[in-house]
Amino acid sequence: MAENTRTAEEAVQAWHDAVNARDVEAAVALCAPDVEVRGPQGTGHGHELMRAWLRRSGIRLEPQQPLREVDGRVFVHEKAQWTTTADAPVQAPTDHPVDTWVVFTAHDGLVASVARYETEDDALEAVAVGD
Repeated sequence: MAENTRTAEEAVQAWHDAVNARDVEAAVALCAPDVEVRGPQGTGHGHELMRAWLRRSGIRLEPQQPLREVDGRVFVHEKAQWTTTADAPVQAPTDHPVDTWVVFTAHDGLVASVARYETEDDALEAVAVGD
């Protein structure tokens, strides 16, 4: 197997592209097997969790500035929008995007963690303390 040469920013951008195309399997393939998923409802790991979250949430994430790396993590201000999906018929869609901040880590060209925060200060604090 050839070594993956994607940078952290390239891995995160490819993940965004797959998520926003609603290509769940491509997004999962861009993640490390033990990918961490962290958000307001808790933290978990693995491809199955990532797959279930993407299917259930119908999320779209639109970066609001060029991706930037901070101490080995990719910090992104996003406009997030959730939609009703076949896997989540009771999910309440948002009628307008909301601000959220996401901190990604990537290793060996794969997304290793996705941590979503409600405020920029919370995300920057997590980066500062290595959360």
